[in-house]
Amino acid sequence: MRIPWCAKLLQAAGDRDVIVKVHQNRVVQPTGSTRSNQFVRETLNTPDTIAAWVTFHAKPGPPPQYRIDEAISLITLKRGVAGFPGCLHGGATALLLDEATGMHVAAQRDTAEPFNMGFRTASLKVTYLKSIPAPGTVLVRSKIVRVDGRKNYIEAQVEDEHGEALAKGEVLYIAIKSQSQI
Repeated sequence: MRIPWCAKLLQAAGDRDVIVKVHQNRVVQPTGSTRSNQFVRETLNTPDTIAAWVTFHAKPGPPPQYRIDEAISLITLKRGVAGFPGCLHGGATALLLDEATGMHVAAQRDTAEPFNMGFRTASLKVTYLKSIPAPGTVLVRSKIVRVDGRKNYIEAQVEDEHGEALAKGEVLYIAIKSQSQI
């Protein structure tokens, strides 16, 4: 990896019992597969928008929750996601928080099973603290605050290489009752 602070984090993650992977919604799907999440998978998966996205977290806890308390994403942003010159667009900031926390919830499963996609974003509150550089690389740290029945409460923040918070998010996900509601 060419970004020293990211390489250091990934190396430390490799020394623990951690899962490190390319962000699931950036993996090219086979022809004829689901067209889910095209915006992140295709539109924002270019060398001029979001050039790289790697996520890591501890292995899921025991059933039935398969809880993962924290997930971290390293995201390289390019000029194509800027609002004002040199700054990430505010809507793209919300997308990073929503996508990183959503994949955190989706990862809570038996690792032999496919990602859990049986939930939807019910609310997303974003607090913008400082401009996020674009181009630049940021860290999104996602933490599960609590689970109450079908509701998953997640907090996340976008950080720079020094751990300074640039934006914060509070997200509520609700598990859908049945596949027919998708």
